[in-house]
Amino acid sequence: MDLEGKCCSLHTIGGIVFGYLANYVYTAGLGMFSGIATLIFLFIGAVISGHLSAKLFGESSLNQKQWLSCGVLPFFLVAIVVWILKYNNLI
Repeated sequence: MDLEGKCCSLHTIGGIVFGYLANYVYTAGLGMFSGIATLIFLFIGAVISGHLSAKLFGESSLNQKQWLSCGVLPFFLVAIVVWILKYNNLI
């Protein structure tokens, strides 16, 4: 598997974990700020996954455009889907 595939897999796993935990942030009782708090939580999760992939694969292995396409996009797509499934008690 090439480097972009490994980065995408790592961010997908991070998206599953943070998407599952995002439901608990959303239902924490923050009122009208719960959606904003959840999106900030998911953004922090994407940054954590990015730093983890930079440490595993080397900081100069991917440039900004590659990281956005193979890291951030899969992370947010998977995290939002898992969050919706967990919110509706399907998982």
